[in-house]
Amino acid sequence: MYTGFIKLVLITTCCIFLLGCGTIDEAISVAPLEVETELILETQSNKNSIFSKLQENNHLPVEKIIVLYYELKKEHLNEYNFENEQELNRFGYALLGEGKIKSAIEIFKLLVSEFPNSANPYDSLGEAYLKDGNEELALINYEKSIQINPKNNHAIDQVTVLKGLELLITDWGKEFFHFPLHFAEEIPYRGVEEVVFPRNWIKPDSVDYWSYVFVWALDNKQAVTAKELETNLKLYFDGLIGGLSRVDTTKLIESTIQFQRSIDPKDSVTFTGELNIFDGFATQKPLTLNARIYSSYCKERNQLILLFRFSPLAFDQPIWDKLRTVKVRSNVCEK
Repeated sequence: MYTGFIKLVLITTCCIFLLGCGTIDEAISVAPLEVETELILETQSNKNSIFSKLQENNHLPVEKIIVLYYELKKEHLNEYNFENEQELNRFGYALLGEGKIKSAIEIFKLLVSEFPNSANPYDSLGEAYLKDGNEELALINYEKSIQINPKNNHAIDQVTVLKGLELLITDWGKEFFHFPLHFAEEIPYRGVEEVVFPRNWIKPDSVDYWSYVFVWALDNKQAVTAKELETNLKLYFDGLIGGLSRVDTTKLIESTIQFQRSIDPKDSVTFTGELNIFDGFATQKPLTLNARIYSSYCKERNQLILLFRFSPLAFDQPIWDKLRTVKVRSNVCEK
């Protein structure tokens, strides 16, 4: 995963959560701190750029470029910026950009050997293998990246797709999270969350405003109570909103949530409820969401599937017909 200047600019200008991007986790200030640190190190270093040196020799076969790298490290260790992993990472992505996928793989393998305890090199190598069509090695490296950094949501997304674990049928934007959630670690579940949302869901003047869907596939769980939902969704939204770097803490309120069991013949709804939360993304004001939650148990996987649909609009409004188009895959319980 390229975590250089362009990515940092995108994270900054998309205004910390969907005001110009379209994904949930881009808003939560976790990974950007690591990126900024790397960039500061690079900017403040007075050493020569090893990226630039390798790029100057880009015409050579990759085997000779790697030999050159080791020669420079042996003979000019203090002259080049070998301690910054982004130097090799940038060169690997430069090769990918030129369509030199095999060469990029070799550079990312070098990167992994130089920085074996960092998550990003494995992520980058996984991406290169994926571009080369080698899903098996891509999966191995993405999983290694997650092992080192459980908050690497890019790798989590890729693993979810490669393992065929997508739960929802939709063409909306989507993200994946693994329990324990990094913004709400107190929720005592194991499993996966898939979140989907229409593009304009965070725009206050849109009919899609705060109308979205997510599903939890919870391991080793068969049922849930209304009280349990209330407790864990409070942890969820308080953690989500509280983790935003630009939230106005002087206005921030704790969530209040209430659910009741309710069977709707049209939807077979398991629970309906109301959530009073804080919109720390767009308006910096309190917000009331209506919710419908559908529960089913997958005996084959020993998983509880919870489908959540949210909107500030009343249940009789057309937005709920749109939310109903997002469905759980029929084969979700297959092993």
